[in-house]
Amino acid sequence: MTQISWGTKIAALYISFVGLVIVMVTFSMNQKIELVSSDYYAKELKYQDKINEMNNANALSDQIKHTIGANQLEIQFPIDFKNKKIAGEILFFKPSDASKDYKTPVQLNADLKQTISKSVLSSGMYKMQISWTVEGKNYFNESIIVLP
Repeated sequence: MTQISWGTKIAALYISFVGLVIVMVTFSMNQKIELVSSDYYAKELKYQDKINEMNNANALSDQIKHTIGANQLEIQFPIDFKNKKIAGEILFFKPSDASKDYKTPVQLNADLKQTISKSVLSSGMYKMQISWTVEGKNYFNESIIVLP
């Protein structure tokens, strides 16, 4: 029976290590990485404006409420905006898969409600981000919703 020399053992260990590093680097490079936003840094610089908009929304007499029904999601705006022109957008941000994000303009009925069909959203967790403007004043609200 022949014995393997210590030099051969070291060479085999080194080659195994290099192979493992190559496999790990290849695996890491093929991972899908979802960013919160493609222009994250530009948005970060304007975050004080977002804080002011959140403070405006928190100062209202009532907050935005949402109800998840069997086939739709209903968003109720505060009575403060009765008979006022509202412009804005609603973003449903899915952190686990950016391809399932959904954006729609704010289009309220006479009762200050907006309904969104659940067929445009997949099940799972979303961050619902609502940005709107009334009479030159900006507002922002963010809440987490989980669709079954």
